[in-house]
Amino acid sequence: MVPGATLQRCATLIAIACAFGGLLTYFRFQQVFAEDAGGISALLQIFGTLYSVLYAFATYVIWGQFTAVESEILKESGALKDLIVFSRRLKENDREPIVRAVKNYARTLLETEWQALSRGNSTERTDKLFFEIVAAVTAVKFEDDAERAIFERLLEITNEASAHRDERISLSVKRIPPTLLAFVVLTAMAIMFLLFFYPFKNAFLGIVSIAVTTMLLYFAYFVVTDLDNPFEGTWNLDSAPFRDLVTKIR
Repeated sequence: MVPGATLQRCATLIAIACAFGGLLTYFRFQQVFAEDAGGISALLQIFGTLYSVLYAFATYVIWGQFTAVESEILKESGALKDLIVFSRRLKENDREPIVRAVKNYARTLLETEWQALSRGNSTERTDKLFFEIVAAVTAVKFEDDAERAIFERLLEITNEASAHRDERISLSVKRIPPTLLAFVVLTAMAIMFLLFFYPFKNAFLGIVSIAVTTMLLYFAYFVVTDLDNPFEGTWNLDSAPFRDLVTKIR
């Protein structure tokens, strides 16, 4: 659901835009440009096409990043789950430190790392806890070939989890380039600017067009900026895979 504050801001912007457009219409400001309606229409079409291309590109980049982080979360949590599952064939003294390290890491990640990544802060605390997982795995002592095979598999899974963690963090701190976002916003503002100058023959149609365009451009901006940070806002990445490591996996 779209937050109430967002809807309120949208309604406020629509009211301001409609009031400004109505004021210009009342003073017949647009009629000064009646002979230039074709030129303004052409400019609106050009800027509209440019905006659609820019917005599509920005959305593609951001959505790709969003889904990539989600994929790495599933892969990392899946590797840690495999670590617990494959460790069941170890002696209890060897297995218990691994399970404890994984659960401590997952619990701390839920408590601190989501918020740290949303603010662009460091993840030093969970880094240390992940190193404890590595230390618990490398401390396993094997006595025969069967245990050696298990140990090698655990090392392989740990390496996979480490790679997915590095990739997840790297993707999580990326944000839309400010230049691209500024270009999208400026193009949207240019569309609104030209719309105020367009000489609609029907004043009511002009006000409605301004209201609808304001709403669409605002929500387009909202979607881009909300998806840009996958850890806060309306649409967030779910931490359930790591929560399951703490509560369900034994």
